[in-house]
Amino acid sequence: MYRIEFSGCLTSILIFLLILFLVKELWWVFVGLAVIIIVAYYANMIYKLFSEKKEEADKNYTPAMGEVYKVCPYCNCKVKVTLTACPNCKHELN
Repeated sequence: MYRIEFSGCLTSILIFLLILFLVKELWWVFVGLAVIIIVAYYANMIYKLFSEKKEEADKNYTPAMGEVYKVCPYCNCKVKVTLTACPNCKHELN
């Protein structure tokens, strides 16, 4: 006896198409929700990417020649003067 197995994505698409077929008048609601979910997912990924990039730039801070900077007393990391916490070890700076 043969068994037909569908992957998770194909099953989701088939269920989605079945819902669209059953509720022909409200198809735009489902499409709108799908678009909102997709946009929210990618917006969150882009936000995380930029925030991680900024954190990495703060951790790898190298002051320019003659620029004033702080030194973290806990990890000896060079920190911008404007920061109140060390980006490397997260301790508060006075």
